[in-house]
Amino acid sequence: MKWGSELGKIGWGITGAGHLLQETFGVMEKLARKHSVSCFISSAGERVVHIYGLQQKLSEICPGNYYQEVILETEQGAAFPLAGRFLRKTYDALIVSPASANTVAKIIAGITDTLVTNAIAQAEKGGVQIIIVPSDQIGIKKTRLPYVINREICLKCEACSIIALCPYEAIVLSDRLPKIDLTKCEGCGICLRKCPHGAVTFGQRVRVTPRKIDIENVKKMRKNKNYVVLNSPKKIPKTLNKVL
Repeated sequence: MKWGSELGKIGWGITGAGHLLQETFGVMEKLARKHSVSCFISSAGERVVHIYGLQQKLSEICPGNYYQEVILETEQGAAFPLAGRFLRKTYDALIVSPASANTVAKIIAGITDTLVTNAIAQAEKGGVQIIIVPSDQIGIKKTRLPYVINREICLKCEACSIIALCPYEAIVLSDRLPKIDLTKCEGCGICLRKCPHGAVTFGQRVRVTPRKIDIENVKKMRKNKNYVVLNSPKKIPKTLNKVL
């Protein structure tokens, strides 16, 4: 199927939230079959995309054509010049999903020191529709963890095979047990497939209770007429149809 027809041009902000990230990519992939999508990724978001092994899918969604680009904060410098596209109404909408609690707090405070928060400020000034899916909302949530070594299952092999097999040297010994350094992990999954004892897990669900301050910030955001705040990425397509 052809990607990125001219039905609409979407700017998509990705922050450092792991919760709802995989669900977001599923929605983004479907929308990219109809619309042109450019991803604006914060420095924290870039690391999280790698941790969850979503680089290949990202390159398919944004293959590099104009309006189908991956725009990284780490390559933009302090001024974030490409965020200015929203001021010029280059895009029909800015979607930020998932928006980390840190990002939401900065939006409420008017702080624009990341690529994504700066893009939001420019979109507001340019009158571009902004759709936000906060990662931390009211109620107990279940989130998926990235690659983790379960120390209760690990047998402390004298020569841990996955340490040598990791192409990114992201597995190191700590207290005689291997651990994954998520600052180096690229989400390739070799450790998951190769550990002979099944000590490596990916996507394990854990319960998370959002902080009161994060819930209050989301409530404040909902009161701002410049934002459409959703509780799930699944609601993005229907909301977007009202804009395009």
